[in-house]
Amino acid sequence: MKALKRYYSKKEQATLFLNIVVLIVFTGFTISLMASQTQLVSTIILGFILVFFSLSMILKEILNFFFQKAIYQLTTECDPLAGLETMERVRKFDLYRGYTVSYVAFCSLVYIDTEDTDALFDLFSANNKLTQSGKDMVLIKNYSLYKAYVILNNKTQMKRAYADLIKLKVLTNKKKGVSPLYAWFDIEAEFALLTNDVKEANSILSKANIIALNTRERAHHYYLVGRVEAERGNLEEARSYMNQVTKIANKMAIYDKALRLSEEMNREKTQKTR
Repeated sequence: MKALKRYYSKKEQATLFLNIVVLIVFTGFTISLMASQTQLVSTIILGFILVFFSLSMILKEILNFFFQKAIYQLTTECDPLAGLETMERVRKFDLYRGYTVSYVAFCSLVYIDTEDTDALFDLFSANNKLTQSGKDMVLIKNYSLYKAYVILNNKTQMKRAYADLIKLKVLTNKKKGVSPLYAWFDIEAEFALLTNDVKEANSILSKANIIALNTRERAHHYYLVGRVEAERGNLEEARSYMNQVTKIANKMAIYDKALRLSEEMNREKTQKTR
């Protein structure tokens, strides 16, 4: 029960309970129907339907449990590699491949959080059929490649990737568009910062609504805000944000980067006071 409360929202817990009730009712009804049959063939067919349906539902709930656990490890515990290990179990037993898009999106976030650009490029290579179709996959691919070039500090490719990515922003607000997977205000502010428009980056971030952000997203957001404040010369505010990052980023790559930047600002402050 503790695991369910940790990994599942109240709505997801209610859905799980409802599915269990449906399975129990279906099992009881089918067994009763089997008992009333006079022909062996009919009993066997019903038995086959019962076993197939029951195993499919049980597998679905087991996969969903591990999927929710992986999400929790990535977005709340900020432990991307632990999350990936759990997600690989989901992928291994996902017989109907219902988690394909989720798996790709999850892996891309893990590689971004660990700054593994080689893995990102491999994931979205032309040879990987897993990532070649679907409108949501286009968004995931464009965002991931943009982040890869940001990590590599390749400004030329970053600008090209951003141009492809930003075109998809309008589609996230349409009913039949792509899913709203990312915080666009952070994407736009980061690009403004990296193209030396600190004023625009600060303006975007000052209007950002971060209520819906999970712990992982907050870590990235605070890191970005801290960098912007540092560029504006507000070292106290920058250090404050970097300290917030180190409190929640856990095993993300930005933990070490935030810690390093905070130490550099502390040394700079010490030198100024001498």
